[in-house]
Amino acid sequence: MQSYEYSEDFLDWLLSNEEASHLFEKIVGHSAKKSDFETIGVEIVAKCGGLPIAIKTIANALKNKSPRIWKDAVNQLSNSNPRKIQGMDADLSSIELSYEFLKCKEVKSLFQLCGLLKDGSRIAVDDLLRYVMGLRLLTNADTLEAARNRVHTLIDNLKSASLLFDGDSEDHAKMHRIIHAIAVSIAAEKLLFNIQNVADLKEELDKIDEAPTAISIPFRGIYELPERLGFLKLKLFLFFTENLSLQIPDPFFEGMTELRVLDLTGFRFHSLPSSLGCLINLRTLSLENCLVVDVAIIGDLKKLEILSLKHSSIEQLPREIGQLTCLKLLDLSNCSKLKEIRPNVISNLTRLEELYMGNSFTQWKVEGQSNASLGELKQLSRLTTLEVHIPDAQVMPQDLVFVELERFRICIGDVWSWSDGYETSKTLKLQLNNSTYLGYGMKMLLKRTEDLHLDELAGFKNVVHELDDEEGFARLRHLHVHNGPEILHILNSDGRVGTFPLLESLFLHNLINLEKVCDGKVRLNEDDKSFSNLRIIKVEGCHRVKHLFPFSLVKNLLQLQKVKVTDCTNLKLIVGKESENSAHKNGSISGVYFRKLHFLKLQHLPQLTSSGFDLETPTNTQGSNPGIIAEGDPKDFTSLFNERVVFPSLKKLKLSSINVEKIWLNSFSAIESWVVQKK
Repeated sequence: MQSYEYSEDFLDWLLSNEEASHLFEKIVGHSAKKSDFETIGVEIVAKCGGLPIAIKTIANALKNKSPRIWKDAVNQLSNSNPRKIQGMDADLSSIELSYEFLKCKEVKSLFQLCGLLKDGSRIAVDDLLRYVMGLRLLTNADTLEAARNRVHTLIDNLKSASLLFDGDSEDHAKMHRIIHAIAVSIAAEKLLFNIQNVADLKEELDKIDEAPTAISIPFRGIYELPERLGFLKLKLFLFFTENLSLQIPDPFFEGMTELRVLDLTGFRFHSLPSSLGCLINLRTLSLENCLVVDVAIIGDLKKLEILSLKHSSIEQLPREIGQLTCLKLLDLSNCSKLKEIRPNVISNLTRLEELYMGNSFTQWKVEGQSNASLGELKQLSRLTTLEVHIPDAQVMPQDLVFVELERFRICIGDVWSWSDGYETSKTLKLQLNNSTYLGYGMKMLLKRTEDLHLDELAGFKNVVHELDDEEGFARLRHLHVHNGPEILHILNSDGRVGTFPLLESLFLHNLINLEKVCDGKVRLNEDDKSFSNLRIIKVEGCHRVKHLFPFSLVKNLLQLQKVKVTDCTNLKLIVGKESENSAHKNGSISGVYFRKLHFLKLQHLPQLTSSGFDLETPTNTQGSNPGIIAEGDPKDFTSLFNERVVFPSLKKLKLSSINVEKIWLNSFSAIESWVVQKK
């Protein structure tokens, strides 16, 4: 077996299964190979999840112990009680020491909150944000934007201390189950209780002698609740269930006037408990994934600042919600049954900073009708986050301006599916069948957009010039243009310096009249960074285009990683020749090295004859392999690439239905797989 060396900084990384087993066996000695111990040892290592500090501390605790103690350790680990493993306390102090070394009270409080969530589950940054805001745990963070930035900083501090790990995205984090168990223990010392693995909740609550400040019940098999919760000093109560038959008694929250945060997830309510109205100091209320119809009682909670009905079954947002004049955040995401929002409800929420309505209400009306109008958003002067789908652009007021938005996902038109991916937090999807709907407010929003999707732009011929006639798209990182029957160019001769300095991906689909991505008249000076960050190009179904880019732009395309061009029946060149002569005169390009390109697919391009990087094919020298000859060995052949164009990192090449006789093989030094098929 391979030998592994382990540093003493066990919190910094996770081990593979083989490495974890080796470390465990190294510490416990020969016992790990005995028949009575081997199977149990495999279970123990699996429970540790590759965390070196857990493996080390448990192995030291079990060294020279009997099989019965090993079996008890498995049971304790299964129930997240590592402290009950004899000998663990001293060694687990290294995790606790990392916690004690945290320099500020805020980050320690956040760690304790993580201990109130379910072990092994993703930790949503938004959940932590909404809890800390309700509990007032942050100083100098009066707005949600400031609080979000602060929470991300605190999470980064916990990651630096190896108490949290990266999640699947920047909006999530992970905590190892052993560290989570320590967090549960530390939180309990502060009277924050995570109640786990109990069948009789009332009996478990009776065991709590002191007045708790927080109680969490994360997705456990609870079938009955006490008539009243009865903890009058409770500030936070989290209850997550998947038992739709579980009912909350009407008097459950009576007397709990100190409660600041309430999260009830996964319940079915015939009606919300009447005692909910007693929570006069509640600031954060979450009723996510709940089957509920009438939420009018929430209007009594006048100090409420954060309200989430995400994934709930509500069909109407009642007039009473408009009484929540302190509300800063309203989350109606994925309320797919929501069809009615009474007029002036949204406009009354003048302190609202964040409004989430993705995959939710779409029945926007013009002002003065029976449903909410988009004009009400003009009253929300503090709004920094907006997610909304507007199927009909005609109901948008021309004077609707979103200058202050820091995050937005806005879909305009009926062709969009909200479930499609979003590359950034500043996404705009536009379907416009009339350019008159592109008012001043929309043009201002375009300047802030990072991920732009355009579909069926009727009346538009030149994307940049007609969508933004002043500064270009200085912040745009991803551009998708689909189904524009009149579009001739993406960037035309009126294009300005620095139009796409940050663009990372370009997707063009079914632009049946597109002639060129960039008009050949476009001239880029030496300082122009347009397309200099472009990594991905995908072009499909653009049948009139003859070449993609002018030759003068090649110097800006050196960050390309993936190129896919398919079903473009008139494409002859990748790079236009009309600009090449001037480039040669300037002596600016003697060779092109696409050092980062690893994927190239050119398919169903029957007119493609050359890359366009050179007018003449290089002469073959004796003893060299000039390329792959597709059919025969004609004297007069056309070469797709040549010695001036090099792809040192290209691994996958697919050429299908293209009109070339020869490919310069020496251009591809790292190729792993390639397919070449003629017409």
